Amino acid sequence: MDPDELTLESAAEDNAIVAVYRQMFAVLGSSAQSVISEPVLVDLAETLFAAFSAAGSDGLTMEQMRLACRGFPDSVFHSRVRTLRELGAVQKAFDRPHQDVYRASFTSYVSLLFIRRMLTRGGQLELHRMLTLERLNLDDPAATEDDARESAARLARAFRLIVTELFMLTSGGTIDALREKAPLLWNADALIGEATGVHDLILSRWPELTRPSTELRASVAAYRDVSTAAAGRLTQAVGATRALDLLPPEAWRTFTRRSPVSALAAPLAGLVFDAPRPWLSAGDLGEAVAQAERPTPQRLRPPRPSDEEPEAVAEVRSGDDAEAADLRERAESVLAGRDVVEMADVIGGSGDWPTARRLLADLTAAAQHPALPYALTWRDGLLVDAGGVPSWRGQGHFGRGPVTG
Repeated sequence: MDPDELTLESAAEDNAIVAVYRQMFAVLGSSAQSVISEPVLVDLAETLFAAFSAAGSDGLTMEQMRLACRGFPDSVFHSRVRTLRELGAVQKAFDRPHQDVYRASFTSYVSLLFIRRMLTRGGQLELHRMLTLERLNLDDPAATEDDARESAARLARAFRLIVTELFMLTSGGTIDALREKAPLLWNADALIGEATGVHDLILSRWPELTRPSTELRASVAAYRDVSTAAAGRLTQAVGATRALDLLPPEAWRTFTRRSPVSALAAPLAGLVFDAPRPWLSAGDLGEAVAQAERPTPQRLRPPRPSDEEPEAVAEVRSGDDAEAADLRERAESVLAGRDVVEMADVIGGSGDWPTARRLLADLTAAAQHPALPYALTWRDGLLVDAGGVPSWRGQGHFGRGPVTG
């Protein structure tokens, strides 16, 4: 700049631009000279801005800000607020001595919304917005040839940058680095279609803009080629089945923590599957295993002459009779003089899951025993009771039936 142009007005304008940029990047700054490395700092800033929004024109004191961010460690909170104050994202409501009421910068909140979109779509959403705005501007009857030339140049530049980054990762980068840039490949066909539509509009309204249109078409074609190559390398690296490692683990954890129930349930739409097992604590599982009946291993006698075989059969039959008598006693205690009982009522009245498990095992064994006149029949349907134990029960009945053997 010419020294003669260094005036107070130009300095004030430069300072205003710097102040806006400081507020825009305050959410990302962990200190005045660096950017954050932990997602929790962005979460804290979002919580803080939500508290400022609820407070309205009254603003917040430092104690109120700490209360709103009570879910974060004290050291993290003070460090984050100090940075936001240094960069202008949080400012004093009144420039007076001993003033302890603060307000939040709208510019910083807008930048936080941009950061959230970047985290969700990795920048592709911004490119979609850019293409939509360019299309709307070019559809305006007041659009000029210069507007079309600048629009083509902006889009060509954006696609060239994506192509360069993906090409370097595909040709010489590691698979982990390419996996981190996987969002640049999402909905590539939609991006290409939108960019082609803008190109066709420019060329149809301003045929003299052949050169800018050619550059835009070439950059879009290059993006198509390099995205195909990058997707092929990722597919080859992770296999053709469940490519869950296309994204880093933190991206999946962030998605599950912040997504609504509808988004999490969408992959299961239209699927039919067995009901999940009720949640069991480690103590319940340990108790069930400890109380489970362990059958005593039966030692087989060595072969004997034929005259001793009836004695061996008699011993085995005596064991079967004892088991049948035990199962009969348990089944009759459940029936309590009735011919049929509903399994949902029986299991639901057990009181706890270990008892219900043992009761179900006993009734199943009684129904399967060839010497006992009991039958266990299941029907379609599932009874779900959030407050019951267990919380879901099958529909069926247990009762007296024919002997199967």
